[in-house]
Amino acid sequence: MAARLFLRTAIHARTLTSSMGRVCVTRPVMNKMTPSLSSRLSNRSFTVALPRFSNGEVDSELAHQLEEEMQFEETDEKNEIPPFVQEFLDTNLFKIEDQLGHDKVILTRNFGTEKIRVIFSISDINNTVEEFEDDEEEEAPVKHHEGGLKEGAEEEEKKEEEEEEEEGSFPVRATVMVEKEGKGSLVLNTVAQDGYLHIDAVRYFKEGQIATDEIATKEIGEQRQDLYMGPVYEELGEDLQTTFVKYLEERGIDTALATFLPDYVDYKEQKEYVNWLKDVNDFVSA
Repeated sequence: MAARLFLRTAIHARTLTSSMGRVCVTRPVMNKMTPSLSSRLSNRSFTVALPRFSNGEVDSELAHQLEEEMQFEETDEKNEIPPFVQEFLDTNLFKIEDQLGHDKVILTRNFGTEKIRVIFSISDINNTVEEFEDDEEEEAPVKHHEGGLKEGAEEEEKKEEEEEEEEGSFPVRATVMVEKEGKGSLVLNTVAQDGYLHIDAVRYFKEGQIATDEIATKEIGEQRQDLYMGPVYEELGEDLQTTFVKYLEERGIDTALATFLPDYVDYKEQKEYVNWLKDVNDFVSA
């Protein structure tokens, strides 16, 4: 997984290099005219075309490289629902609210009289890439010496590659909101990784204390800080923690969902990146 994220980072971090020429603006020199010519021009109305500064010398090169990047990133199945998404929709009762150009994704479903929302963001994949880059920078370079030392270094590199392949999915933070009409909302802050959903915090809001939009735009620690934040979840009894996990699983917030979230974040980030390339290319080319 780390290798795939590193490759994506390398693609995204590709710099667009070009030589920037200086633009020189010269003032036209007005020659003295003969009286007859001057008198003829004075009776004519004309306009002077000013140079357009909205298009620079690098615009065409930038647009070309953006187009190349788009072609590299796009796939033939860009308008089709990926099989893993279709499978999730077929086997679960959740609906996906995903608007192109937006960072947040919301899964919704009903459970009896409850309305359930699972809200997550694609920003987690970017945070994971940054952490991966920091780890790479902190690692000391391997020096290749002759003989056994060189072979040992090669074995170490091979071992690191195998460890990277065995690494699981990146963590995805998800806010779960269970709402009952007239009774308020139970809000759980969770982290999905490697098919497991870990609960970090549980808060309760009475009716009218918090809006759904606020849940979707703020972290759980930022929501109504004037209200009781709830206990430290890790300090709850093990039986109570286990029952909270079962409470979520009964509502479809289970291993299947924990496996689905990182895959969907990866899929959406790629889709948003291609759309960003298209928007920027359209702007530069205009």
